[in-house]
Amino acid sequence: MFGRLSDPQGANNALSQVLYGLALRHGWGIPPDASLAITYLSYAASNSASIESEALAAGMKKGGAAKGELVLAIYELGNCFRHGWGVNKDPLAARSYYETAANLGDVDSMNEVAWCYEHGFGGKKDKFIAARYYRLAEEKGSKTLGNSW
Repeated sequence: MFGRLSDPQGANNALSQVLYGLALRHGWGIPPDASLAITYLSYAASNSASIESEALAAGMKKGGAAKGELVLAIYELGNCFRHGWGVNKDPLAARSYYETAANLGDVDSMNEVAWCYEHGFGGKKDKFIAARYYRLAEEKGSKTLGNSW
């Protein structure tokens, strides 16, 4: 079902593209195809960004209905680059995707980009930026055991 709804020549539904991309990446109910997963996650990010852009242009202050799909797609693309799922591992790209999603309000991405800064994954270590993202994630409700940032 998600395959049909995610077809760029058909329904072109961003949420279906995210879910179909994840199903392809992990082999949930279909044969795994990590490279094709990247394609559908990228479609989802692009479509969601277009929807959000139109919403903002129409005067909405916080965007439209696709913000959740947008940040989820960006976060999952970060995971792909971090772990090498369907693409070569690219720590810099992973950190960049995580930071973008974190700045759009995604709590999981806040924790991931904080970890990247804390450990120097994808760039220079920066414990001050790491602490800022950890604290922001905590303010948004993420309670990490042992986190004293």
